[in-house]
Amino acid sequence: MCFYDPEPGGPAPPGAFVGAKPAGLAPWQASRAAAYVERRLETTIRVIDLARAARLSPSYFSRAFKTTFGLSPQKYVVEQRLTLAKRIMLTTDEPLCGIAVACGFSDQAHLSRLFRRREGAPPSAWRRERRQASL
Repeated sequence: MCFYDPEPGGPAPPGAFVGAKPAGLAPWQASRAAAYVERRLETTIRVIDLARAARLSPSYFSRAFKTTFGLSPQKYVVEQRLTLAKRIMLTTDEPLCGIAVACGFSDQAHLSRLFRRREGAPPSAWRRERRQASL
């Protein structure tokens, strides 16, 4: 695949892509990738498996995924896991170590580190604060 940025007034060669913006995923590919992630959040999710589900090479899939979702596949998976963890924290009394494993994090420390980076507070404080606000 060759991208071509034509000079002003210059013709593009036959079969060249004009501009260097990569195409995103087709709607069926995007929904298949999102569903794959949703069904397998508690397991290891590899880009090669996502690409296979979308019938693309891993490198092309990664670029197209980022164009479509605005995040790399890895960051998208982390965001989905954090969203699930937040939902479980608000609706159950499950300990954080159990939530971490249920959401696909390696351990509670991994969940806490990523959660604090995203939310600005540790999960236990975030949970306590949200629960008190809902009373």
